[in-house]
Amino acid sequence: MPELPEVETVKNVLNNIAKGKTISYVDVIRPQTVRSDINQFKEVLKGATIENFSRYGKYIIYHLDRDYVLVSHLRMEGKYFHRDEKVKPNHNDLILFHFTDGTYLSFNDTRRFGTMELVEKNDYLNKDPLNKIGPDPFMMKDSSRLYEAFHNKGVAIKPCLLDQSVMSGLGNIYVDEVLFACKIHPETPAKLLSKEQFDEIWYWSKDIMGRAIKKGGTTVISYHPTEGIDGEFVTELKVYGQNGGRCVNCGTPLIKKFVGGRGTTFCPHCQRNVARPYVLGVTGPIGSGKSLICKYLESKGFIYLSADDIVHHLYERKDVQNGLRQYVPNLKIKDGSVDRESLKEEILNNPRIKRFIERFIHQLVIDEFEKEIKKHSNKECIVCEVPLLFESGYNHYCDDTLLVNIDEDQQIKNLKKRKENVEKALKLNSNFNATNKKATYTVSNNGSVAELEKKLSIFCKKCQ
Repeated sequence: MPELPEVETVKNVLNNIAKGKTISYVDVIRPQTVRSDINQFKEVLKGATIENFSRYGKYIIYHLDRDYVLVSHLRMEGKYFHRDEKVKPNHNDLILFHFTDGTYLSFNDTRRFGTMELVEKNDYLNKDPLNKIGPDPFMMKDSSRLYEAFHNKGVAIKPCLLDQSVMSGLGNIYVDEVLFACKIHPETPAKLLSKEQFDEIWYWSKDIMGRAIKKGGTTVISYHPTEGIDGEFVTELKVYGQNGGRCVNCGTPLIKKFVGGRGTTFCPHCQRNVARPYVLGVTGPIGSGKSLICKYLESKGFIYLSADDIVHHLYERKDVQNGLRQYVPNLKIKDGSVDRESLKEEILNNPRIKRFIERFIHQLVIDEFEKEIKKHSNKECIVCEVPLLFESGYNHYCDDTLLVNIDEDQQIKNLKKRKENVEKALKLNSNFNATNKKATYTVSNNGSVAELEKKLSIFCKKCQ
């Protein structure tokens, strides 16, 4: 977990508590932590005075009055404790540096991934492991190094920024925060970013990590920079660890997904993926003409996706059927699929079941929409027919939303024409309050088809 601000905090603490101290001897409790010869490690450090501590990327460097420096990496949960010799070590102490003043410095790591290594002082920055580490944002004069490394890469920008060989210091927390500040989707292919966007990444990397350093870094779950210190920057995180919370800019629910194998939180509205096609979400009451509009747009070049079609396929899946049984124990299956009519009855008769089922199904539908959309390029246009567009939250994934209004008399005519049960349809539709919908566009479908098509011309231009 420790990233540049946390490592910088630990380095500053070490300079306060151990700079100038002389090591009388070293206890290596866990030999695997040391990547040098153990005997040499002990011999070099015995009697050595620590002149100061510095940081390079996420590494801490012990500068000694010897021909070597000691290079330490905290990994996920490494930390240091300074104790009196009377205090017994605990079971997570891996290396103990005993000082001549009757105190000792413990390298403590519950995950046991941290490392220490002696490196010859002469030109140590150009030797392994530091020669594989790029400069941190504070060492760079501009974004040229980032741009040159990534502007031709087709991979997502997030794993690019986690590559410590190009620019060091950023980890999972601060990459999420930087990309949010830049309004860049973490899955955006690096090659689609402009030089100006790389400038922003470099600028916000310095700004955010600079503020985090002043706050002592970030304390998350089990990690504390060092004993008695909490990283106060945790209170300023905008997206990391905020899955399900609201975007501070637009109020959209934040989303967490895995990008490059790392949990990633972002705002789907503010951080649009420019590799993603234009997506129009269409909603409206039952019988309002949503399908008519979507099929017309399909004829004009849009790719048409339907939530009803997705739900139909979901109802054929055994895992979905088993999930629904948690809420409807007597769920009826007909021809291998959920009996939709009987499920409608359950929903109509029990609002609580309705809420539970919708919460369960909505996320599955969103996932399926996103799988389909991912198959298409940013040069295409997609129209998604989603009856519960706003209720499901899928409006936040759309570039624009279209609400179809219709008079009740015309709606009833349409339902009768489709041989729908009018009473049941209107009851299912009773909670659909068009005045509360915050759609980008609204069209009325009370006139002729020609009039409706004329109203849709603004969308047709997007596929030209």
